[in-house]
Amino acid sequence: MRRRSASVSSRSFADWPLLLRRLIRAAEIECPPGHAQALQELTALALHKVPARGIFDPAARGEDELFAAIDSVARAHLELADARASWRTALDALNVDLDRRDEIERAALQVQSVSDTAYFYAGLAFGLTFSSLCRPV
Repeated sequence: MRRRSASVSSRSFADWPLLLRRLIRAAEIECPPGHAQALQELTALALHKVPARGIFDPAARGEDELFAAIDSVARAHLELADARASWRTALDALNVDLDRRDEIERAALQVQSVSDTAYFYAGLAFGLTFSSLCRPV
């Protein structure tokens, strides 16, 4: 049996690539509270997953463990639970039948899905562009 080396995400923050450390530090200064922590945790996840699987595709199936980790970060640092509670409260206030409520939820989820995908690909494009500009030729 082959021995695995320690994963990148198990290394201390000080051992991360300099560029990633600088980005996290900048986020601590520039971003709303919790966002830098979310970015750091998601970066640790990416450092662990990217070498084995490549980029993250939000439309991929069978990524339950990865989606659960992302969801956990969103709950811990980006107020996802509060946002979901507000959404539920708004739906409950509509006082509509279950079929109409389902239609509204499906439409909202479709809008959110398209928006999330667009922002994901924008982030990926910016990240890849930034990375390519920082590499020596």
